[in-house]
Amino acid sequence: MNVTEAFSTTLIDLMSDKHLFLRKKVAELDGEELNRTETHILAVVETAVKVSISEIGRAVNLTRQGTHKSVLGLIERGYLEESQDADNRRDRYVRLTSKGQQACDRQLAVKHELEREISEKLGQENVEWLKRLLVQDWI
Repeated sequence: MNVTEAFSTTLIDLMSDKHLFLRKKVAELDGEELNRTETHILAVVETAVKVSISEIGRAVNLTRQGTHKSVLGLIERGYLEESQDADNRRDRYVRLTSKGQQACDRQLAVKHELEREISEKLGQENVEWLKRLLVQDWI
């Protein structure tokens, strides 16, 4: 057994390796010119009714500066739009544009297709079992 094999047999490393592989595969199949941080931001915004830039940063674990840079890039490219709170003009929020929603929809379709392929290899019962394990509160 070489060093790479020994290293990659821990649960954390195995999960990390699969996560990175799947994220790259989703990006490759999607064809959208978005990086992993940007797709993560879009997913956070899609699931939120009202979300501020600072809330996005906490959700994706980015610095304030990194979050602002990524969000502004998504606004400039038409994936997000910014709005101000009617009650407090200092509070700014972002939401998906139709282009942003279309990107999220494409990402979801790609994820469903990859899950189907994984189910063919592992079996649907094993995929459902794995999903049940991953949603449990164990870390």
